[in-house]
Amino acid sequence: MKNTLRNGKQLFLCLALSCLVSQALAAAPARTARTQIYNQAVATAQADITRVATLKKWPTPQSKINVFIPSEAGQFPLCARPLSLVRPAADKPDLARLRYEFRCDGSSGWEIAVTVKADIYLPILVARHTLERGSLLAASDLEIKKKNITGLRDGFMTTPDEAMGFTVKKRVREMQPLSPSHLDQPILVERGQRVVMIAEMDGVEARMLGEAQKKGRKGDTIKVKNLSSQQLVSATVDGQGVVRLMTVPGR
Repeated sequence: MKNTLRNGKQLFLCLALSCLVSQALAAAPARTARTQIYNQAVATAQADITRVATLKKWPTPQSKINVFIPSEAGQFPLCARPLSLVRPAADKPDLARLRYEFRCDGSSGWEIAVTVKADIYLPILVARHTLERGSLLAASDLEIKKKNITGLRDGFMTTPDEAMGFTVKKRVREMQPLSPSHLDQPILVERGQRVVMIAEMDGVEARMLGEAQKKGRKGDTIKVKNLSSQQLVSATVDGQGVVRLMTVPGR
């Protein structure tokens, strides 16, 4: 455990140092066009990452930025003015693969497209141990770990509240990041179960006993048999063993 913690600290120290090196290079005066392009790509990518993190209310992310510049940049003259970003920033940039086009305006100007791949690390929700399909999640099943979220195409979650009380749709490995696609609302009503039927009219609620004709999750519409009248009615699952009638009997 101590070795794991030590290795984790070393990893994030390296990531932090990588960010500091990138920032230092971006702040240093450029001596070549290639350095200008690199500096501008790092600054633009960092701005995109910060913008997305703010919009999605992520905690402050740690990032490692890799810039891929075509070899032709080595033939360009140093630009006498700041580079222009040819395309406007996308509303929802793909942080896994950012593409920028920069232009040097002037008599000896040039234009070039570069690719930026960023590794972005956030504290996210992972499985503390292997989670089997159909299990109901509790706090003891979950843990927060810093992970690279760039390749998590199915999304991720940052707080236990987003997952607790849900059921697992497919098996999740130990320490695997949890995504919304792994989870489902729990079954609140089973087929054949006695349920409380709630009918509301003019602000007044009436309750009666019924029998569910199929299982359902919150918000599902199911058929329920009224045990008093033996009538089948449609109802919406509202809670554990509770349904709400979609129409009031007799109306």
